[in-house]
Amino acid sequence: MTRILAALALGLAALLLPVGASGVWGGALDTTHPQVGAMYFDYEQTGKPRIDGLVCSGSFAGDSKDGLHDVFLLAGHCLPPAELGIPASALFVSFSNNASVTDTHSLVSSPIEVQSYHQMPGFGHDLGDLRDLGILLLPKDSAPGSPVQLATAGFLDTLKAQGALKFRIVDIVGYGVVPNWDDPGPTSFAFDGKRRSGTSVITGLSKADVRYSQNNGIGTGSGLCFGDSGSPQIDQATQRVVSVTSGGNGQCNANNHNYRVDTPQARAFLGQFLNLP
Repeated sequence: MTRILAALALGLAALLLPVGASGVWGGALDTTHPQVGAMYFDYEQTGKPRIDGLVCSGSFAGDSKDGLHDVFLLAGHCLPPAELGIPASALFVSFSNNASVTDTHSLVSSPIEVQSYHQMPGFGHDLGDLRDLGILLLPKDSAPGSPVQLATAGFLDTLKAQGALKFRIVDIVGYGVVPNWDDPGPTSFAFDGKRRSGTSVITGLSKADVRYSQNNGIGTGSGLCFGDSGSPQIDQATQRVVSVTSGGNGQCNANNHNYRVDTPQARAFLGQFLNLP
């Protein structure tokens, strides 16, 4: 078991590398997105995860198709590699914004034990389409409030055809780290485990990804970073999720790319678990 835990620790650490995905920096403490939560790894094996075991952010996407679970949407790269044999019971979700947390070694508030996890088939095999989606199945009626709404088929393509896509503003919400570019030396990152939200603007679209600008001092003045992987990008003034955080550069600035949920391949996977719009 020690070897498994060590291997998982390495696997989770890999998620923080620049080649992986990129809290919402430049944002504010979030109180308006109760359906956005975080996934934690119970590294102490106590059944009581701690905030510093945070792996990724994600969102409550609705009731499962079979009516037996709540569905939590996040990025595929957030999930433990199958060869590690990590049980779902080692993973937990919490929807607390951790507003009162002063010590990241504190216990997670109201943790929900994951019942099973599912990675999108073909994940990581094609750099043009990383198939970077994942699903956690939670106990029925364990998630708070109303779920997010997933974008309809081809939603972003329709906006592009209408000339309404470029520089469109989206809400971004997550629990990740906040970069410090001001002090001398390499960029450092502060983690307090709190949920933050801000905005970003769309700058490009591909068959699998939508890109957002997050240059410091340009655009909306906020962006995504490590630990925000899997978090939703929400069409502003709606609850409509258009993508989940997939990747960015190691400084958490420049462009961020996020996996679309409105494509045929994404909907084929998500439709196994959710009744799609």
